[in-house]
Amino acid sequence: MGKGAAAASNSNQTAEKLLVVLEALANQSQPMKLSELAHLIDMNASTLYRFLTALQNRGYVTQHESSGKYALNLKLCCLAENVKKQFSISRLLHYAVVSVAELFQESAHLAQEENHMIVYLDNVTDNSQMLTIRQYIGRTAPLHCTGIGKLFLLEYSDGELDSLIADRGLIGYTRNTLTTKEALCRELAQVRRQGYALDNEECELGVRCVAVPVRDYTRKVVAGLSVSGPITRVTDEVIEEKLPRLKLIAAKASEDLGYIP
Repeated sequence: MGKGAAAASNSNQTAEKLLVVLEALANQSQPMKLSELAHLIDMNASTLYRFLTALQNRGYVTQHESSGKYALNLKLCCLAENVKKQFSISRLLHYAVVSVAELFQESAHLAQEENHMIVYLDNVTDNSQMLTIRQYIGRTAPLHCTGIGKLFLLEYSDGELDSLIADRGLIGYTRNTLTTKEALCRELAQVRRQGYALDNEECELGVRCVAVPVRDYTRKVVAGLSVSGPITRVTDEVIEEKLPRLKLIAAKASEDLGYIP
């Protein structure tokens, strides 16, 4: 290995070790002593001290005077906010919506939750079909009778679900809509087990939807990808055939948002 390659390799290792220090501090609920942190990440104490000093000098780490313990400060929050401003989830994940539409040759959507409703952020329609089901950007829909909505309900506690029902009710839009808490909870348990959600003509007769969750670095569902079409085309057989690829698309989207399984 030449001198240049060796220097580059050393720089990469240094950067990786620095990130290990940052992540370890970020995952602790309390400040840590140098010896505790060194033991936690299996790093030489003198090497760790150099990293902590560098982070202190740049304003990312604080050492408590009384205890000598180290902790991150809020400067990292400023970096995070700046990163968030640089992208919108709809722009970042547009490729995933395109992939879903191409996979099923149907209309695909991306949506998030807002005020106990889902809001459609992006859509792509496959033009090979004469009849398509399309949700327009900005349109809202209920949580309890949509595929993406059920994914967000997975994050609700029992008390939060009760509050939602008290506030908005479980309105029946078709004969298939789940209108009791018991029926909805059974459905959510099934969604949790299988890793995807269905809307079986629950919002609109003749229309079927399958949705998969997108998670971010918090491990929570922050968006959903779905495909909608007539029940004659979005059949059990079609879903079974294409579901593995659909889950892979959602997994890649989650990875792009910082999710680590």
